[in-house]
Amino acid sequence: MKAFSYYPNKNNLFILFGVVLLIRIIVFGFYIQKNEYYKQPDSGDYHHAAISISLGKGMHRSDNNKPMFWRTPGYPLYLSWFYQIFGIKSFKFEDNRPAQIASIIIQIILDSLMAILIFFLALLLTKSLAISWITAWIYVIHIGFILSSTYILTETLGLVFIFPFFYYFYKSFGKQNWIKPILLAALFLSLHTWIRPMGQFLSVVSAIIILIADQIAWKVKFKKIALFMLVFFMLIAPWFVRNYNLTGKIFFCPMLGLYLNTFNAPKIVRDTKGIPLRQAIDSQYAIANKEAVKEYLIARAQGKHLVSEMVHMKAALPVILQHPFLFIRDWIKEVLKSTLDLYSSQLVEFAKGSYYYDPLEEFLTEKFTECLYKQKMHPFMRLIVYLELLFAILLWIGLLAGASVFMLYPLIKQFKVSDCIKKVGLLWLKISPMIGAFVIMTGGFGYARLRLPAEPLMTILSLTFWFWLFNKNKG
Repeated sequence: MKAFSYYPNKNNLFILFGVVLLIRIIVFGFYIQKNEYYKQPDSGDYHHAAISISLGKGMHRSDNNKPMFWRTPGYPLYLSWFYQIFGIKSFKFEDNRPAQIASIIIQIILDSLMAILIFFLALLLTKSLAISWITAWIYVIHIGFILSSTYILTETLGLVFIFPFFYYFYKSFGKQNWIKPILLAALFLSLHTWIRPMGQFLSVVSAIIILIADQIAWKVKFKKIALFMLVFFMLIAPWFVRNYNLTGKIFFCPMLGLYLNTFNAPKIVRDTKGIPLRQAIDSQYAIANKEAVKEYLIARAQGKHLVSEMVHMKAALPVILQHPFLFIRDWIKEVLKSTLDLYSSQLVEFAKGSYYYDPLEEFLTEKFTECLYKQKMHPFMRLIVYLELLFAILLWIGLLAGASVFMLYPLIKQFKVSDCIKKVGLLWLKISPMIGAFVIMTGGFGYARLRLPAEPLMTILSLTFWFWLFNKNKG
């Protein structure tokens, strides 16, 4: 069989893997590594935790030996393996470059394997070889996946487990022998959650999808959900136990409080009091710090550790509850930024030299103008921006038109539509809530890369419309 046969075989799948690997190695070796762009704003936290784990101290900060609660241990554990192999040169991030580069190379290899998995995920969902190949090759050249694979961040390692979760989760649909795939789905989602804690939210969304879209008996649906949730929470339970033993509080990751008090509550304070955002943030932190003093004394008396991120919730929540509509407005704005932002906006940050810190606030319109013409950058980088913009336009035409054809139109017609539209509509019903879950969680501060796990699913749904349109016109 020829290497580029339409049907998957060892040759064309190996070519798929080889091309994605080659592109990422070139980008990393000649661009990211050369300029040390792999150090991102959150990289320092993972570095400190990895050193602590390497030294046998567990999930602590290496600089002050305090337990770390605001990060989950999956990625630091991964990074610590390379620190142990290469040896810890010092506690400084930049002094451990060989271990970091090795960890990124393995990330890139794992990321390259995901192109093959995405092909089979698309084939499972659509039964279309054409859609599956196009989705897989888009992954190969997608600037978001290329860049994320080269950072000391959790995105790529999280994808390594979220894509198998998608595959086994959807493989369990409509089957009598659903037990094995749903067990594997729970396993991979739990592994993802050890790396990125948002998996807890995804477990709830997954249960809802089973209820509304899985074509099995209701009794079986509830059994399936119960087994899925039981296995999932059993597999992440050790981290709940660890946190409870240290703090006396039950939580997996307490970042929501700090998240709200850093991004959401200060914007409300700024808008209601007419003060600069920096001053509003400092004001909210002062309230939290004052409360933290009381909480620290109580925790110390009990022989426990203070969870300062939870204290921030006490400062943020009264502001949010007092102005819920302002909170919803700002949350929606950031969700839209996560949904519509260009992945190539990271190239703007590289050009500006601001890639290693997060700004207080970003605006989607400003990011677009900087990407398209305002920020000076290499012409090749500008070309990448425009190519991504063209892809984004086609993607969103497909998504919006597809939602109208496969979701809205059947509702208007009271589901008196063709079997083809019903079949594709069911696919949209299975996938759309999963996509929405990823972007809805980003209402504090929106980044394009936060929607990365949903990007192949968005591509699949968009392509269902384009292929439907092509076949309709052809017929």
